[in-house]
Amino acid sequence: MKQQKQLGLWLLVFISIGSMIGSGIFNSPKDLISVANPAGTLISWIIGGTGALMLALVFIYLSAKKPQLKSGIYAYAKDGFGDYMGFNSAWGYWSLGWLGNISYLVLFFKTLNDLLGAYALSPLTCFVLGSVILWLYYFILLSGVREGAILNFVVTVAKLVPIALVILLGFSLVNGEIFNVSGWQTKLASNGRATTPLLQVKDAMAVVLWCFVGIEAASVLSGRAKSQQTVRKAIIISVLSVLAIYMLVTFIVMASIPARELAASDTPLALALSKTMIGSAGSLIVQAGIMISVLGASLSWIILSVETMYAAAREGVMPRILAKVNKKQTPVNALLLTQLFTQVFLLSILSPALNETYLAAITIGTTMALIPYLLSSLYAVKIAFAHDGEKPAFRLIAILGTLYAAYVIYAVGLKFLFLSILFYAIGAFVFLKGRHEQKQKPKRWEWAFMAVLIAGAVSIAAFMLNGTIRL
Repeated sequence: MKQQKQLGLWLLVFISIGSMIGSGIFNSPKDLISVANPAGTLISWIIGGTGALMLALVFIYLSAKKPQLKSGIYAYAKDGFGDYMGFNSAWGYWSLGWLGNISYLVLFFKTLNDLLGAYALSPLTCFVLGSVILWLYYFILLSGVREGAILNFVVTVAKLVPIALVILLGFSLVNGEIFNVSGWQTKLASNGRATTPLLQVKDAMAVVLWCFVGIEAASVLSGRAKSQQTVRKAIIISVLSVLAIYMLVTFIVMASIPARELAASDTPLALALSKTMIGSAGSLIVQAGIMISVLGASLSWIILSVETMYAAAREGVMPRILAKVNKKQTPVNALLLTQLFTQVFLLSILSPALNETYLAAITIGTTMALIPYLLSSLYAVKIAFAHDGEKPAFRLIAILGTLYAAYVIYAVGLKFLFLSILFYAIGAFVFLKGRHEQKQKPKRWEWAFMAVLIAGAVSIAAFMLNGTIRL
């Protein structure tokens, strides 16, 4: 057990930051300016950041009230709502990990090919090199989760360099007239469309909310942390750091590049750096930053998804074969299964059509991860109101965290929540395997829930095959 509790504060902080800061920060200024003016974006960051902070405080609250529960979102869902809800929380979170890694690898090679220009790599070469990266991570993590966390620390520091350059050098470019758009409440400066402050916040919120996926990373790895106090510190430091970084980058870029020019740019941070003393080298620096960033985020999510599956298997909620660890306490079978799933879906690099289908699957997978957020927040509500003497502040945090989690699901789109039934239905068979090994039968409501999921999945598959539903 001593070997498992070896992640200190800063390793946890950088895993959390690494999982939250992936590719989004390099494109978020462009994505946001297309739906909101600079002032509207700033309001969106304040609202979204406050919601993310409430969710972070939910995890801090739960780690303080239930220090015996390890592995974060899985453990909270299981303790609050039973084995099957705990399983679904773990299954959804694991799915996000391996599905999301495909998008990181796709973006890595897209950026690399943009950099190579006429010497761009073929799809087959990208697939082969992507597979090499995937299995290199596998062998690194076989040497220990802590070793993987150390590598993640190095990569995260490296990817923060171009972001730091944008912040430090970009302040000299700030122009109040560019940021303070005339009539920002009624018309979008980027495309001239009519708008309102509420519409700007609503449309920008989906982009803002994505930036905080990974907020629970330290909680997921709490079983390997030196102490629960370390976990709580890591959560708050990482969330406040990420919020500050995103807000600063957004402000500087939107205050230095006119809206129409920003909306038309391919790499907004590179455009900002090119206007500083760095000049044309800024594009190269940002492209390198994107590639380093997505590789670091990929490693973070492998660690998080594997740890969640291992925790569930260790307690008999998933098949026991996934609980096997090596001498370095790495969950070898859970890691292998994760990499195999990623390898199969990495084929999306070979076909543009399959890649488009996969991009929809990524959104479904992320929607699945939002369900564990909601379950954790509901568990916090349950704990907060279980005792009459609980502090009102804790109850308010639990309620606000739940409202935030529910709104995230709405902002992502109910269509993808509906389609995620396909993945949860497949998971039902894995859950049944785990129950059989434990010589336990699912409860009646669990049988009913699984029956509805499977029936829904069959119907959705049929609608997809006849073209009624399109990804």
